[in-house]
Amino acid sequence: MKRILFSPFGSEGDVNPLLWLAGLLAARGHEVEFLLTPHYGPLAEKHGFRWHPMGTEEDFQRMANDPALWRPGIGTWRVVQAMHASLPAYKKSFESSVGNFDLVITTSFSLATAALAEARGIPRLMLHLQPMCLRSRRDLPVPAAGGAWLCRAPGFVQDAAYFCVDAILNRAVLPPLNRFRSELGIPVLRDFYRDALMRADGLALLAPEWFAPPQPDWPENLRQFDLPLSSSTPKPLPERLSAWLASGKPPVLWTHGSANIHLREAQEMARDVTEKIGGRALLVGKTAPGFNLPDTLFHIPKVPFESVFPRCRAVVHHGGIGTTSKAFAAGIPQLVIPLAHDQHDNAARIERLGAGLEGRSNTRDATRKLRTILASDTIARGVIKCRNLASASSRASSLADWAETLAADEPRRA
Repeated sequence: MKRILFSPFGSEGDVNPLLWLAGLLAARGHEVEFLLTPHYGPLAEKHGFRWHPMGTEEDFQRMANDPALWRPGIGTWRVVQAMHASLPAYKKSFESSVGNFDLVITTSFSLATAALAEARGIPRLMLHLQPMCLRSRRDLPVPAAGGAWLCRAPGFVQDAAYFCVDAILNRAVLPPLNRFRSELGIPVLRDFYRDALMRADGLALLAPEWFAPPQPDWPENLRQFDLPLSSSTPKPLPERLSAWLASGKPPVLWTHGSANIHLREAQEMARDVTEKIGGRALLVGKTAPGFNLPDTLFHIPKVPFESVFPRCRAVVHHGGIGTTSKAFAAGIPQLVIPLAHDQHDNAARIERLGAGLEGRSNTRDATRKLRTILASDTIARGVIKCRNLASASSRASSLADWAETLAADEPRRA
């Protein structure tokens, strides 16, 4: 039996894949624990896992309530700032709980925990949940709205763009992180992408080849796995929602992220688009709509997508990888209206697979695109193809095998 620490950084979309892998390892008899914000502590408890608090609920709410978190460009910088601010809290929590862990598993921005594990010689497995994290001149991720041109640009243009990005990242991101690492007595990082995001004992991309084709210029120690989809029985839906779903035709589900509370404009757009195309809409989000809901609309703060997607015609969402994955598995078309972060790249991949379209955040465009995906035979075929690919034989057991192999390595430092 090994003692394994999971340390996600981000929203519920970053936490759920680690809960999924933790369940696989716990079923094999390993002792699993979590280091995470108190906001998601109850979620870990619900799965039966012990957890150690990092920071406070107020810290999490301060970040989640920041409207700039969802703005292009600025949003990613806000995530970096939150990572910097959390360094002392991670150190305090890690040192009070660490004991003798055999493996630490992190997500891309869990750089504090990665450094703390490195200082103690504990093997590290870093999970990249989005293909956006990986660079390739052969398959350049779409960086932002209107950024698809860069994917088609000559190699020297792409290199110049990355040179500028690296210069900004290394100057803005590395100094606080390197001060933290110096305090721990471990080498400083010279390049954010290469040394921070792509350096661990194991690198895993939780995106299969059909969604993110492997590239020859990806890191050599990277392994690719399937989407982190649980095979558990769908959870029952709330009684009021079940009754509403049964009272009419399948709705279009609208959602814009588990942590996003700035939903007023998106909910108003959902209402207006529903009026134009007819039918019904299910609005999922923390914030209640600021208008009276007609019978054709239903709002719920949270719902298990794996349970409700099969009862929907389509999903309109922000392009988060968790929602994308569950829509693939359910076999419903997707209209993606990206906000920031990796969402434009995910939208481009969905379009490439023929499983949906990318739209803009205005009623006219969303109406036109939603009508298209609901009526298109091509998209219907693409959706079925992606559903079959997502439900194909899983490599979850091989990911758990690899984690066990890394956990068996002897610590390299006292």
